[in-house]
Order: sequence, then C-alpha cells, then structure tokens
Amino acid sequence: MKKIIAILWLPKFLVVTLLFAACGSSADNEQGKNPNNNQPAGEKQAVETKITDIAYIRLDSVIQKYDYYHDLKREFEQKAKKKEDEFRSKMNALQADAKVFQEKYQKMLLTNSEAEEQRQRLEQRDNELRNVEYPKMMSELGEEEAVMSRKVLDAIQVYVEKYNVEKKYSLILNAATIMVGTPSMDVTSDILSGLNQEYIASKAKK
Repeated sequence: MKKIIAILWLPKFLVVTLLFAACGSSADNEQGKNPNNNQPAGEKQAVETKITDIAYIRLDSVIQKYDYYHDLKREFEQKAKKKEDEFRSKMNALQADAKVFQEKYQKMLLTNSEAEEQRQRLEQRDNELRNVEYPKMMSELGEEEAVMSRKVLDAIQVYVEKYNVEKKYSLILNAATIMVGTPSMDVTSDILSGLNQEYIASKAKK
C-alpha cells in the first residue's frame, strides 16, 4: 500500500494538509475472505496493521525550539521596531510643531491667514500619519509575520516528508488534534533534532 503522510498544523498558523490512508473492509468469517473483493483474511489483517503505523508531532514544541524560527522571529522584531520607531518619531515631530503653533497663536504672533494655513497643514500631517501611514505599517508587519510563519511551517513539512521516506509512517499527525496518544508514537524529539541539525548545517554553508 502506498504510504501517505499528513501534517495537521496548529490552528494559529492557518493551514494544512490532511492526507489519509484508508483500506480494508469487514472479513467473511465463514470463508476467511472479503465478500466485496475476495481479499484473503490474512492479507486484510496485514493491511489493518499498517493503519496503526501512525506517529504524531507536538508541533507547538517543535516551533518554539526550532532555531530557524527564532532567527526569523528576531529579524522580524528588528524590522518591526525600526518601523515603529520611525512612526513614533514622526508623531513626536508633529506634536512638537503643534505645540509651537499653539504658543504662537496664543501670543498672537500669527495673522489669521497664517494661523489657518498652519492649522490645516498640521491636521493634514496628523491625518496622513493616523489614517495612512499607521495602517500601512501594520499591514506590512502583518504580511511579514505571516510570511515568516509560512516559511517555518514549510521547512518543517519538507523535513518531515524526508524523515518519512525512511520511517514510512502511514500518518504523521499534529498532537494538537489528539486527545490521547501513546508516548512511543511521539516523534517530536526526532523531528526537532533533525530540523536543528539541518538548519545549523545550512547556515555553516553560507
């Protein structure tokens, strides 16, 4: 039977792929064969045994201890801080200019037309920052964070597929979908160790 693996990601990371293996049906007790396809009872039992060939991964643990994830997260946080600092600097400059305007206006150091012109410019800058630049910044950061998550999940899935070439499990599941699981079926440590070794090796080549 062709082996199929499936990885069910955590709900917080959006997606994933559910591939499943299905086989066999009830045996004919009298004849020892499948009444639908004449499959011998012995062969049917072998197929049913393969269905139990399942492993699971605690995906949240893998991600939290995956070196690649932490490197990407650090890069993302640096970008986010830079963008936030730039936005905060513009807001501070606007507030400083608004304070100067207020002081001049109260001391009657501006004509009415000058005061109106400066007021409009300040309002325009405020509107631009609050309603254009801030939403744009948040959208860009959200997009970058989503890309980061997809990169991590893709790297895990690619590795698990290679891992299963040798292990040949019928299913590899995310433990978040499992209520009870036998510890011997937990391959989290194997996957995490392999992922980090592979990532360290890839960094060394750069």
